[in-house]
Amino acid sequence: MDLSATGYMLLLASLFAVPMLFSRSKALRKSFRFTLVACIVLSALVNVVDIGLFDAWGVKIDRKALSYLRYPAEVAGATSVGRMAMLLLVAGVQCLFFLFLLKKIDLLEEDFRKVRSRARIVTAVLFPALCLLAARGGPQDLPISKSWAWFSRYPVLNLAAMNSVWNLLETTVEPAEFSENPYAFMPDADAKKLFAQGHRHTGGPDDRIIEVQRPNILLIMLESWTADVIEPLGGDSGVTPQFTRLCKEGMLFTNFYSTGFRTEQGLCALISGFPSQPTTTIIRKYGKFDRLPSVVRTLDSAGYTSRYYYAGDVSFANTRAYLDAMGFDKVYDENAFPIERRTRWGAYDEELFNFHLRDARTATVPFFQIIMTSTSHEPFDAPVHEGFEGSDGNLYRNTVHYTDRCLGAFLDSAKSQPWYANTLIFIVADHGHYLPHNLPQYSAARHRIPFLVTGGALKNDLRGSSNATFGSHVDFPVTLLAQLNLPHSQFPWGRDLFSNATPHTAYWTFNNGFGIADSTQQVVFDDRSKRVIEIRDSSRTADEQRLLNAGKAELQLLLDRYMEFDQ
Repeated sequence: MDLSATGYMLLLASLFAVPMLFSRSKALRKSFRFTLVACIVLSALVNVVDIGLFDAWGVKIDRKALSYLRYPAEVAGATSVGRMAMLLLVAGVQCLFFLFLLKKIDLLEEDFRKVRSRARIVTAVLFPALCLLAARGGPQDLPISKSWAWFSRYPVLNLAAMNSVWNLLETTVEPAEFSENPYAFMPDADAKKLFAQGHRHTGGPDDRIIEVQRPNILLIMLESWTADVIEPLGGDSGVTPQFTRLCKEGMLFTNFYSTGFRTEQGLCALISGFPSQPTTTIIRKYGKFDRLPSVVRTLDSAGYTSRYYYAGDVSFANTRAYLDAMGFDKVYDENAFPIERRTRWGAYDEELFNFHLRDARTATVPFFQIIMTSTSHEPFDAPVHEGFEGSDGNLYRNTVHYTDRCLGAFLDSAKSQPWYANTLIFIVADHGHYLPHNLPQYSAARHRIPFLVTGGALKNDLRGSSNATFGSHVDFPVTLLAQLNLPHSQFPWGRDLFSNATPHTAYWTFNNGFGIADSTQQVVFDDRSKRVIEIRDSSRTADEQRLLNAGKAELQLLLDRYMEFDQ
């Protein structure tokens, strides 16, 4: 693959190098040198971008990552100044080293006027031909592909083997969208049968968690919270003491998973019940996201008003366009209230929560509202001084502890508000994170997140309880609407978490793969290597195969549905 990337670059350089065999043109020489310098700088930048991207997302450059180039300020805000400086330093050193070598090569230039014409002609033919041969990976029937780098059951080694420049070239020239389903694992009829078995429609929930017919609904989305810092979920102690206290006042789901690893993926799943896709994001596609179902519109038909609260730029990643399409009455962002302190992602969470307390007094009940926090967004450099200092893991713990403190204070203040007694509150992370324990991007543990139900409208006998049902973001619309006795058949991907007749699983996707888990087994499948790369219990082979087939069917139908939105 390294040879292939070199072949592509030298093929470009040959456009100038071959004519130089027959001409002493200074213009050609300058153009040739400029081309080589550009290749050196480009390769250095691509290499360090891949380092930073793998650190944050666990992937290399892909189409999803390239789609963020339209938001350069936000992209820059996702990493610390120190880390960015370090990456630029690495790129600079690499550039200087190869520019030094280029200068040495220039000093060794031969006078081609002394070389026979026949030798020049042979060189002019062989040089581009060898570049083409190298670019395609050799003389075999099929040219090189990404699958050539997939040699190990450990994805990090496969990504390390994939040349960064080659990967960028492949990403930019591949079709922008799918011409056919890349995850066609089985006949369509078989996929639909497996999906139907795992998503059986039921009547009302077996367990009612509310006393009132039309409670207010408040959904609090916590940026980048993972189960690894939630003590009641087996995570680190002392990071989220307020959340631990709140668990005594609510019902905690102990096996809840994020659908993906970006905020917009979690948002689409929570509002539209649509799972995340492995290599693309539906919220970026006009003509697709506006065809999704909306829990907001269903609630609106039942007399609910709706508001969305965020303290940053809500236009990022098409979020405002999506929220408007979903039917929110009001969308608040950084322009809605004066901000005293902010990170690169928005006002501190304390200010956001305080704004909500002021604004919610004016809301018409019953209401459906979402609060999206941001202070615990990477690079976790908010100077909030919560007692965790030093490494990346502690910087992450520091900002999560701050948001936890703000969350506890907010809910304590909310209890004195007239709307609280009749409000059902859902607290959930938008996605997990690889910190604080440096988990791989695909792992189940990275996708396991907190999901707590609390508020004045929750039945008293459920306070302090836990629920081991497996679920994910996509189950929220169905679960909520079932509790309210409202129609929910428009959300086929979700399940009612309180229905005993429904087989419950958690399902998530990552870059070219998926994970699926239930009470019996857990399976993570990488589609590039066509391998299961993580399981919970190697002795339960029947459950492994059952879940693997179910996960493949779900991913196949998900991409079918995604592609149908264009038709």
